[in-house]
Amino acid sequence: MQNKQILGSSTDATTLRYDLSEIRISKTISELIEIGHNRRDKVPFERLAKFTPVDRDVVAGIEHVERKLISELLPLRHKRLAASPFSFFRGTDELMAYDLSHQASSNIPVVISGDAHIGNFGFYASPERKLLFDLNDFDESTIGSWDWDIRRLLVSIILVGEQLGLPHDKISEIEKAAVETYQEILSQCFDEHSALERYYFSTEVESFLKAEAKGNSLPKLWEKIRRSAVSRDSEKVVKKFTTMDDRGHLVFKENPPKTVHVSQKRYAQIAAHIQKYLQTVSPDVAVLLSQFHISDIVRHSVGVGSFGTRCYLVLFTAIDGSHLVLQIKEALQTRRFQGFDVTTQYSQSGPDNGERIITCQQVLQRASDPFLGFYHNDDNNRSFYVRQFWDMKESVNLEKMDEDDFANYAKICALLLARGHAQSPTAGIVHGYVGKKKKLVKSLVGWANDYADQVHKDYRLFKEAFDTGRLAKEENIDA
Repeated sequence: MQNKQILGSSTDATTLRYDLSEIRISKTISELIEIGHNRRDKVPFERLAKFTPVDRDVVAGIEHVERKLISELLPLRHKRLAASPFSFFRGTDELMAYDLSHQASSNIPVVISGDAHIGNFGFYASPERKLLFDLNDFDESTIGSWDWDIRRLLVSIILVGEQLGLPHDKISEIEKAAVETYQEILSQCFDEHSALERYYFSTEVESFLKAEAKGNSLPKLWEKIRRSAVSRDSEKVVKKFTTMDDRGHLVFKENPPKTVHVSQKRYAQIAAHIQKYLQTVSPDVAVLLSQFHISDIVRHSVGVGSFGTRCYLVLFTAIDGSHLVLQIKEALQTRRFQGFDVTTQYSQSGPDNGERIITCQQVLQRASDPFLGFYHNDDNNRSFYVRQFWDMKESVNLEKMDEDDFANYAKICALLLARGHAQSPTAGIVHGYVGKKKKLVKSLVGWANDYADQVHKDYRLFKEAFDTGRLAKEENIDA
């Protein structure tokens, strides 16, 4: 498969179809804050504290989700989900979304991550090759109520804290500090900073860590991770993931079923779709990519929740012999708990899901991968988004954190979540609603503790189905 597909340089602009009008509002900050204050009368904090159990079949829901996934990969996906309650939680985001749609909410819309658990923050490179730390997963991103993100963050703090063996009272302290940090940062964003200052806030590791160090000790693991992240570029990907075939061509190594070469038909389809993708990137990136040709393509599955979706790695070689590796990920419909209605008043049925993901990512992150783009496969109505693979991407190993590291890390994640939400003008309403009230902290922490118990119940049901073979699937290779 060494036909050299020369990349085009089409730069036609696309019309943004993901509607952001719900977060655009023509009111002053003081008016937005007042709206938030008034919302407390309609949805008092005490209502947010009440967890309402939802009648649903966990295993049936997972089976619904997996109908759209590659069946060959399901046994390995199940193994990853079964690793721990937190692994199960992070891989079944649609289940919590379904439950959240049945809980009391302030329903103040902002652009949300949709999956803001504590493991979805990490290091990555800015276009200027600076190391950043921020939210780094946006498959479930959408317009939604701010509290969906903070609740998911809190539940993940509980589950990881339990995994670390922390006592319950210490975990509760970390939860409370996370909510208080969220409140404090929103207050700073709207009381002390202009719209431009909020937009220009830097998550560059050097400046960000220095600023945070004034009031907090930083996780001790960060320095080691920073050194590791800087070395993770496309050339290192080539060293790790490729080999020379018997004809002397550089190709990806296979590691079935996780990494396999695609069929000739799929290779041609992806090569053609790259041309569509080029129409969604900026002109400078399109011109850059015109110097590269496709050398190889594999299906390469990653993650937990997304494991089993159609994900590909594309190896590009430039006219000077350098390399670039792009990752193509299937963009499923947000809240993909098929068979259960997870729509909200902010749900949109029309937009391309790849476009939804990169639009929300660019709003939530202070700087994003310049190679972000998307395309739609009209033949099978599947949507995909494209990004650079690795490129200084690195995550913190939560299992190696001590108590102090974990507490500080949780606060930093809450800080970044608040910064991300603050990019939506409607976050001024959120600021007015949450204020600095201790009642809100108590309510959200109480709800999260109750929901963590629900996660444990769901995990036990999943494990029972996993152990008894109910979730076993026949192999059906679909590269």
